[in-house]
Amino acid sequence: MLFEHLTSLDVKEASEKGLVAILPVGSIEIHGPHMPVGTDSITVYNIAKLAAEKEESVVLPPFYYAYVPENKHFPGTISLTAKTLLSLLEEVCDEVSRNGFKKILIVNGHGGNNQILRVFLKDVLNKKKDYVLYGMIDPLFPLRDFISQLIEDKRVGHACELETSLGLYLFGDLIKMENVKREAEVGSTHLPRGIETSVDWQAYALQLYLGDPRKATKEKGKLIVEKLVEFLADVIKRIKQDANVPRILDDFYRRAYGKT
Repeated sequence: MLFEHLTSLDVKEASEKGLVAILPVGSIEIHGPHMPVGTDSITVYNIAKLAAEKEESVVLPPFYYAYVPENKHFPGTISLTAKTLLSLLEEVCDEVSRNGFKKILIVNGHGGNNQILRVFLKDVLNKKKDYVLYGMIDPLFPLRDFISQLIEDKRVGHACELETSLGLYLFGDLIKMENVKREAEVGSTHLPRGIETSVDWQAYALQLYLGDPRKATKEKGKLIVEKLVEFLADVIKRIKQDANVPRILDDFYRRAYGKT
């Protein structure tokens, strides 16, 4: 059920059924020379839609614009500030709640959003919201063992064999594999391990893709997508039935702010 396709009466009915609202969050950024700049958003939106077909839920329009300051030195990247993204997330979730959906699942498709989304999940504790947030911040983490056995190239993370395989399966017509001529070069700041800087990513991912995407296949993508969709559908079902997190949150608000 795509929110933007519903009528007003459909929205009312879906909220009264207690359906989970899924908010996919992606990005607009360079994905090597071969993948579209909307890769993260297109991927996570498709995954959410496939999962919603298995476990009834409402999928909100995805966030295409997100937090990507680290890739501004390549064409195709559009980044919001952290402050703006946090405000947008809050305002959209507030509006979703106003429409009656009290359980909102954020499904992230861009690694650069991870820290901000975790801040958002915590920051609402200061706001006494009337809804509960859930976050699937690193959606591939539950499949890490399966992925490690399937993917040949161990250098993954961005426009790599893994992400390219997902793209070949979900939107292969947008991928231009002929643009990949060789394995990606990588670099380093050459500082001691554990020392972080503002340009660690820029120093590492010199061409904004990792490993050798030429090892990607549509078949690998299909296997990963099917596993991920199965996992997400189960997550949606569990959230729909979840009474524990709302109870804990309500108890927190009562004890912290004297909520009645």
